[in-house]
Amino acid sequence: MIKEFEPKWIAWEVTRRCNLKCVHCRSSSEADIKGHPDMPTGEALRVLDDIASYASPVVVLSGGEPLMRDDVFKIARHGTDLGLRMCMATNGILINDDYCVKMKESGIRIVSLSLDGSTSEIHDNFRSQEGAFEGTLRGAEFLRKHGIEFIVNSSFTKRNQDDIPNVYRLAKKMGATAWYLFMIVPTGRGAEIMNELNSKEDYAE
Repeated sequence: MIKEFEPKWIAWEVTRRCNLKCVHCRSSSEADIKGHPDMPTGEALRVLDDIASYASPVVVLSGGEPLMRDDVFKIARHGTDLGLRMCMATNGILINDDYCVKMKESGIRIVSLSLDGSTSEIHDNFRSQEGAFEGTLRGAEFLRKHGIEFIVNSSFTKRNQDDIPNVYRLAKKMGATAWYLFMIVPTGRGAEIMNELNSKEDYAE
């Protein structure tokens, strides 16, 4: 007998808009994604209704940068009310006191922050934005202040693989409850990295 599949964890890219333009972004996200408008709020809520009708997974609101959606906390609250475990994946730069309050009010259980280097030189190079490193650390400070649990996600290639131990130590110092390592997905700008090198030299071994 074939057992019906029931998802336990769903990552939902709720927008392709982003305040950064990271060199390894699989969705090629940026601030103005022409031709790729966000799903209307009503449709987004119905997606959660559909999910809750047959499963109770962890739902991670991702992007792009989910905090660029004005209705992201409405979406999160709706999922929480349906009994789903709502989480958020963000680069952390936009987090402030107000957003932390809204995270707690909407029932977001845990937040993941992106950190690709233990220094601004390394991280900002990945994120194509000066100040991104300091912004992520500041975001972590806000989360700690408001008692919101967070984890750290890190992407590694040959350009930063020697920094792996340092990133681990920094994630621990920041107060992250977990640290996850990712390989670059060769789609979007991740594929452009490969094309520029015309080889797999930029990928971690």
